[in-house]
Amino acid sequence: MSILLKSPVDALREYVRQPSVSADPNFNAGVKGAREFAQARLEELGFEVNLISTPIHPIILATRGDPSWPRLVIYGHYDVQPPDPLDLWTSDPFNAVERDGRIYGRGAADNKGPQIVHMSALARVFKDIPDYPLHITYLIEGEEEIGSPSFRNFLEEHKQELNGDLLLVSDTGSPGPDQLVVTTGLRGLCAMEVKVFGPSQDLHSGVHGGALLNPLQALMTACASLHDANGEVTVPGFYDAVQPPEDWERNELAKLPISEAQYSKFLGIPEFFPPPGFSALEGIRFCPTLEFNGVGGGYQGEGSKTVIPSEAFAKITCRLVPNQKSDDIASKVKQAIINACPSAVRVEVEIKGGGDPYVVIPPGKPGSTGNETDLMKKAFSVAEDCIAECFNTEPIFLREGGSIPIIQDLKEVAGLDSLMIGLFTNEDNLHAPDESFHLGMMNRAITAFEKFFRKLV
Repeated sequence: MSILLKSPVDALREYVRQPSVSADPNFNAGVKGAREFAQARLEELGFEVNLISTPIHPIILATRGDPSWPRLVIYGHYDVQPPDPLDLWTSDPFNAVERDGRIYGRGAADNKGPQIVHMSALARVFKDIPDYPLHITYLIEGEEEIGSPSFRNFLEEHKQELNGDLLLVSDTGSPGPDQLVVTTGLRGLCAMEVKVFGPSQDLHSGVHGGALLNPLQALMTACASLHDANGEVTVPGFYDAVQPPEDWERNELAKLPISEAQYSKFLGIPEFFPPPGFSALEGIRFCPTLEFNGVGGGYQGEGSKTVIPSEAFAKITCRLVPNQKSDDIASKVKQAIINACPSAVRVEVEIKGGGDPYVVIPPGKPGSTGNETDLMKKAFSVAEDCIAECFNTEPIFLREGGSIPIIQDLKEVAGLDSLMIGLFTNEDNLHAPDESFHLGMMNRAITAFEKFFRKLV
């Protein structure tokens, strides 16, 4: 009997035990192990599996069913974030320890647990219906955690093989194991690194201070100029294309079973600082941002070293909302930084990539076209019913603050709209020490997806 039928929890533990850190070549054996694990599970389910080579880690492309049937594409990724800092883990990040109703390990929630949910649900369905009348394409990549650098080229080369009616994704979040969210939007992303150069080498601040502009000072002044006192971005044209939220989206957000007080306590902050006219919970989902992710320069060790550094740097990312374009915003921010730096220093701004935001209007909601595929119309309705039945509460339809740039790529290249059902929570600690996956969530989600797949055909 397949491990997916016998014990989905054991399947998840085995998957997590493959240390598939895509960012570090020292983990290449673990990346290969995770890929082979996913490939073996798909083959057990009757999929024809192909490995598509990329410059870094191959993409799994698997198909099952008659091409004349309605076509569903399922996306996931087998790579994980680095486990550092190791000393903050309660247990080995790749030992997949079960504790307090959770599986602890890097990748347990992002994205190995949700993959096991989908595969286990399909295993149950295929056991009863060997000729299940849905053509399914599985797409599992190994570079998501490093920005999916090979994915766009893969899509362009294989778009005919990805021809379908709907994309199913469970790489988004929900507020808790008792309340699922159907994600209707993802913020876009653009990233850049700023470097400010001053003297040719670090200088004694007593001997030379007063004669030149400190690169750190110039950088901090430029960075500070990008926001006003209310926290709004001052970059010219930054908000020009922003699509405001619909009334129904605000109404859905009001159903979220978390108060701002609870959210503040979870974050450990004294108060919120949202954009004017928005609550904190609205700001995450409906507003673009410009964030400083790292700043450095000069002496960073213990004690004092009185130097004027020769250079300073800042890492910046922007989260974007519907209608904003990553390339356009990156260009505008770059120019604003250049304009804010005086001629007494030299500044370089390198754009590191990104992706456009994605939004889908569920069939029947205000603004929907009515031209959605039959499978898409049915899938959203069936998902709502199955989630309500298995979780004893209806799902909430919400945009999410995070970014998955390849979702918009799949829309642009393959024409696929997405049904995104969140299976991880804030408590799962994605990208942080003690990442975990709630087994109660997992078991109910398997049942919900089993019902979903059965009712979909």
